[in-house]
Amino acid sequence: MLKRLVKDFEVYAAAPFIDAKTRSLVEDIGVQCISTEFDRTGLNPIKDVKAYFRFKRQLKSVKPDHVLAYTIKPVIFGLRATKFTNASRFALITGKGSGFDQSTFKNRIIRFFVKFLYRSTLRSVDGVIFQNDQDKVFFESEGILSKVSRSTVIKGTGVDLNHYLRTDKAQKGNKVVFLFIARLIREKGIPELLEATALLKKIYQGFEVQLLGWIDPNPGGISKKEIDDLHASGLINYLGTTDDIRPYMDAADVFVLPSYYNEGLPRTIQEAMAMGKPIITTDHPGCRETVEEGSNGFLVSINDADSLAKAMQYFMDSPSEIERMGEESYKMAIERFDVHKINEQLLDFMRLKNV
Repeated sequence: MLKRLVKDFEVYAAAPFIDAKTRSLVEDIGVQCISTEFDRTGLNPIKDVKAYFRFKRQLKSVKPDHVLAYTIKPVIFGLRATKFTNASRFALITGKGSGFDQSTFKNRIIRFFVKFLYRSTLRSVDGVIFQNDQDKVFFESEGILSKVSRSTVIKGTGVDLNHYLRTDKAQKGNKVVFLFIARLIREKGIPELLEATALLKKIYQGFEVQLLGWIDPNPGGISKKEIDDLHASGLINYLGTTDDIRPYMDAADVFVLPSYYNEGLPRTIQEAMAMGKPIITTDHPGCRETVEEGSNGFLVSINDADSLAKAMQYFMDSPSEIERMGEESYKMAIERFDVHKINEQLLDFMRLKNV
């Protein structure tokens, strides 16, 4: 999206604590960086307010004409910081996030404040973009977004099909390799994946479950020690982290993400589809949009290790289906998740085409 925008605009990208490598990569495509001080997972209002006022000062020299904010803190604080400018302002809701979970008293308190902040911010923006239909309905039914507000659903951020290339379509080796890529938090379905793997290990040995992703300080995060212990036990193969998922995706047979996190539309699934992988994910908002049951993969129930194990077992019993379903994923990626098509949809909604 940034590469597309620099063709027509002077572009700034603001994000928390931008490191030197990221800054270099972003500036190389002609985008100027603004490093903010927001804590992505923090719940300290004093720190957020301080970061907010610093960001307002940083914006004085930019004087933006158009603002696109995505994920919760940039939407709430970033759009508030630009409220008193003449900029057109748009919010991209990439899933509800953990702030809307109600399992504990603390989460209910967080939910109350998140709803209040969202509602007060979104009522004055020029448009709101959702990544799945269910989130749009939820925001309207909860009174966070007025039904008369200008909003749309654009499914996913898209992937560059020339970057995430398919290679050999056939199964890579004698064992079926299942690959999970996400932040290592429980809500991404890791406990269920571990349980399903343990169940299958009692019957099969000719498969491997790989985890790729970083340790997250989120309250639902899984510790490095837990992951190291699981890796040492042989139950899973932890691959660490990477700046380029393509070699790992290419070496895998099936992509699995049994998430019950409040997703928008997981980018990793879109990447897996672009590289021709069958998908196992949950019948959950944001995830269900990526699978046509039995065509390019399977939807399993959330919090259901037995359902997940059954879907994984299918590919071990019928390895020829890996290629067939992978081909269907690739076709769907071309049709639905081509980043260039999605970029144009975003620009069209924001009325930035031919500006």
